[in-house]
Amino acid sequence: MLRFNFPNITSIIIENFSLYKKAEKISIDIDKNVFCLVGANGLGKSTFITILNYALTGIVKNPERSFTWYNSVSSFYNKSKSFAASYFDGRINESDYDLAQVTVKFKIADIEYKITRGFFEPDELRAFEKKDNTGKPIDISEKYTSSELDQLYKKHFVQDSGLSEFAQFAFLQSYVFTFDETHQLLFWDSAIMERVLYLFFGLDSSTAKNADKLRKDINAYDSKFRNLQWQITQSRKELKKMLEIDEDSLTEKDNDIVEKHKELLKDFEVYQEELNSIGKELQECDLNIADLSLKISSLRAEYDEIFNQSLINDTPVEKDEELLKIVKDIKSKIFSNEPFQEYIDRLITLFKQQKEKSKYTDQEDSFKNLKKIDEKLNSHIEKQETVQKRKERFLQKEKELHITIEGINKQIKTIEEDNKNVFENISGAKSSESIALLKKSFQEQIDRYLEQKEESHTKREEARKELKKLESSMSKSFVKAEETFVPKFNSFAKSFLGLEIDIELNLNNKGANLSLRIDDGKRKDSFQLSESQRYFIDIALRMALLGIGTNEASLLIDTPEGSLDIAYESRAGKMIADFSKDKYSTIMTANINSSQLLLELAKICRYNRMHIERMTDWTYLSEVQNKENDKIESAFSTIEQLIKEDEQITGSNI
Repeated sequence: MLRFNFPNITSIIIENFSLYKKAEKISIDIDKNVFCLVGANGLGKSTFITILNYALTGIVKNPERSFTWYNSVSSFYNKSKSFAASYFDGRINESDYDLAQVTVKFKIADIEYKITRGFFEPDELRAFEKKDNTGKPIDISEKYTSSELDQLYKKHFVQDSGLSEFAQFAFLQSYVFTFDETHQLLFWDSAIMERVLYLFFGLDSSTAKNADKLRKDINAYDSKFRNLQWQITQSRKELKKMLEIDEDSLTEKDNDIVEKHKELLKDFEVYQEELNSIGKELQECDLNIADLSLKISSLRAEYDEIFNQSLINDTPVEKDEELLKIVKDIKSKIFSNEPFQEYIDRLITLFKQQKEKSKYTDQEDSFKNLKKIDEKLNSHIEKQETVQKRKERFLQKEKELHITIEGINKQIKTIEEDNKNVFENISGAKSSESIALLKKSFQEQIDRYLEQKEESHTKREEARKELKKLESSMSKSFVKAEETFVPKFNSFAKSFLGLEIDIELNLNNKGANLSLRIDDGKRKDSFQLSESQRYFIDIALRMALLGIGTNEASLLIDTPEGSLDIAYESRAGKMIADFSKDKYSTIMTANINSSQLLLELAKICRYNRMHIERMTDWTYLSEVQNKENDKIESAFSTIEQLIKEDEQITGSNI
């Protein structure tokens, strides 16, 4: 399942960053599994995480905009570049505007990268170096401009990472590899989750790119469809108002025509509302069918596994040589009209011996489990068939309504064309040529809207069909990956919550997403969990995704310590420590007051795996913070003492 190579950050240098007043140059080697920047509130911890992400991607995520505002991965990347200048403008003085820069070193697999970027140059690099897996630097011409260096960096990065475009990395770094101060949650944002699932469980990154485009197109067609329907309705109302006539001037026959026209307009509105309602019902059916399909697939796989393991040494009949010999002897005796009861007895004896010799693995329990699975399977299949019938009924109704609405539109148009003299008698202006032209203009406008609406509907359905093909492939890939992905997620999430947790893949018209089950209860909405539970379960998801997607990576966490209950602080520390092993590292920030989280991390990681960086070395404390300096120093000392307990063995200093 390992499919990508993502950056593992090894060092960062921040120069002339005005917010960090005490240090003109901050140089950090990130050579341990956990790097923790610790300080009081308001010193710039969250800014440090943003600086790292900007160095890697050239963008800063706008906290005021959700991903749906961008509607695609490439749009998010391109439209986020301009926000970087706004973000850093208040954190860098005018005198440092040209001098301020950040340099970051990282590895992608065994390949070393080093880039330097100015804080107001998102599409430029001041320096780019790369060494291959032998340590040999690649040849980079001195003639490259800063923008050409940036393009070269992106080209090499895409090639070495296994992604299809740099925008995919910028998206993942912003929304998956970083849990920042916005506390954006993957589990409860279907727009983000769908893109993440295609990248990690799709066939390849180009499939994810295609799925992203299809989803963007579907949303665009949906929006256009709704806008056109609103415009049609408004135009109908305007036309209806315009056609309010002086009924006293009409004959009885003319009145019948006008009433018929009014009734048709009302019918149009009623059937259109019914069509919208059916659309919602079909969405719900698709959601239920997809959910049941995944459950059926999972149960069938579980059934086969238990059945195949129920008899360890059971030899197939066609491969049992002794049994085949007895059967041949019986056949020979029968053909020669000789007694064969002796061989029947031998056959029975053989079966009894095999029964005694066979090693059954909890056979009784296996059969019970198989029976339970079979009952669940049949129940889900019946439910799926019921939902499918319901869907087919609504699809037929939708088809009939489209025909009905089209027929009503034709009737309205025919009445208006055949009775021009009647409808020209409007608002007391009989036979008014200007009114007739205005009415004609309205009708032509409505016809255009209807034509465009039908075109949007057709294109949307075509895009949905293409996306469903990709959804099917991704769903199969997810089922295959469950054996590794779900246990990884469970190991992190359960260590935090202490509860049984499961994940389910859901497919619906809004997109593919994951849902949680905690103690066998579905938690579809974020409010069904406490704040700290939401945050750290979401962090556990990111850890699991990295665990199946790549061999090494850096996870950035702006610790949401304010949300943590005391009971969960140490658990959160343990979860981070469990992830941060081998080639997986965590770069995090924490408030010095989050003592239990940091203490638990320090106890587990110690000196060899954890580095504490004090923000008091970077910038000055406020007047209020200075008054509490003794408490801050005491907290620092306690944590550092825990880390240093094995220092004598290593002979190093923190």
